[in-house]
Amino acid sequence: MYSGQHPALVSRPCGERGHPAVKRSLDRKTRIALEPRKQPRQQRSSKVVDRILDAALILTREQGTRTPTTLAIAQRAGLSVGSVYQYFPNKEAILLDLARRWLSSFPEVIQKRINAPRPTNRDEFRREVRKLFIDTSRLYLDNATLMPVVEAISGNADLRPIQDEYDKQIIALYAAWLQHVKPSLEEKTAKRLGLLMMEVGHACRLVGLKRDRKTFDLIEDDIEAMWLALVSPHLNLD
Repeated sequence: MYSGQHPALVSRPCGERGHPAVKRSLDRKTRIALEPRKQPRQQRSSKVVDRILDAALILTREQGTRTPTTLAIAQRAGLSVGSVYQYFPNKEAILLDLARRWLSSFPEVIQKRINAPRPTNRDEFRREVRKLFIDTSRLYLDNATLMPVVEAISGNADLRPIQDEYDKQIIALYAAWLQHVKPSLEEKTAKRLGLLMMEVGHACRLVGLKRDRKTFDLIEDDIEAMWLALVSPHLNLD
């Protein structure tokens, strides 16, 4: 998922390498400790960074709750530890970059629903919701081992601005999607619904990921039912 050009990142307009420009919001000491040391300026450097991140992602999936060491990441990437340290100061910075890439993949899948033809009835809208759930569920399941990193970002006052930037974008996209379905929907209402959709969906999926796959799938169905119950009265679909 994280190999190659990372389309979701390339399309982002702000920040270097597709990350939002939140550096000023972070504590300077924390920023220095966690920010990548070297931004890739050439295609060759970008490929090295991709190899590091791909290796880290594979190891987090293989090792579960055990955090991979910088040495293990370097070995899996076929690089020297020194080469890894040229780009990242520590393993935490590597995992943080992976988490940011995970967060940045959501806007793209929501935008797909905005770009799709506008549903004109309840059944068509349900099918659109189902398509979105298929895409977003895959993002959670494929990156389940990164959830502790994402939760750590949420609980750290210095790092929280990173997630806040993505949250704002996701809420705005959910609101735009609802207004795509019903153009007359007030922006204030659309954003309120978008906030609830994001918060409920994320919190419930985190619970599901800590259980087994069958439970996760059942929770997904419950979230979908809650979403439909929440937004349908505002969309006036026959």
